[in-house]
Amino acid sequence: MGDITTRVITGIFFLIVMIGGVVWNEYSYLVLFSLLVVLCINEYHAIIHSILASSEKWKTTYKLINTIFSVVIFGIVFMVASKKIALISLSLVCGFPLTWLVIEMYTKSEKPFYNVCLNSMAIFYLAIPLSSASLLAFHAGEYSWHYLLAIMVFAWSNDSFAYLFGRFFGKNKLFERISPKKTWEGFFGGVVGAVLFAYIIYLLFPRWTGYEVSLTTYVILAVITSITSTYGDLAESMIKRNMDIKDSGTALPGHGGFLDRFDGLIFSLPACTVYLTFFL
Repeated sequence: MGDITTRVITGIFFLIVMIGGVVWNEYSYLVLFSLLVVLCINEYHAIIHSILASSEKWKTTYKLINTIFSVVIFGIVFMVASKKIALISLSLVCGFPLTWLVIEMYTKSEKPFYNVCLNSMAIFYLAIPLSSASLLAFHAGEYSWHYLLAIMVFAWSNDSFAYLFGRFFGKNKLFERISPKKTWEGFFGGVVGAVLFAYIIYLLFPRWTGYEVSLTTYVILAVITSITSTYGDLAESMIKRNMDIKDSGTALPGHGGFLDRFDGLIFSLPACTVYLTFFL
């Protein structure tokens, strides 16, 4: 089986699982994104494993603790967003990064603050941004996937169009020091692709969801997604370049790891949540 065929088959399966999990109901979404959080945390710890200043036993323990912390954080935000628990419960999230300071008191590491920073980063970089998906999913006051799925589609279309425009028209480097292959032509192509899908979604989603959203809102979300997805991609490229690795993992044949597929959404989900919360 060729690389392109493998990539296509993996991509189709990935889309079916992601779209199905989001569209089915709030609990399939909960299971899907909780699993996604676990998988991303696992890849993150695989990346930082060699630079943690601790024994192998503690490195394994770090990953387990961060996995538990991250799933609990996602669960808290989900419960608050769905109005199953009070808003004040979000204050609990603040305790998890601070807990790493206490944990590190018992590891006897020579670089405790170094470990605290690396472990806490998993929460700030992955758990909290991915948890913002729940705020999008319940933005209408009840579970509805129109905003969440729209932003996911914008991120995917941005990636695809950026790749195509960059490959065929790319000449001017976007951020050569971090990602030599990215170009301004690819960036603007990604924006065009996301806006195109904003129009398609504007036409189709009201028939499926019953929620009317203006074309302007979808276009603004598409542009926000394109810009922030690009920064998310560059941020992960910076991490991989620093760690001298090509992909975050091998879980998705032809696509790399889960962080490689969700690096853009890690930035786009919270950014779009801020826009919908404060400007709409």
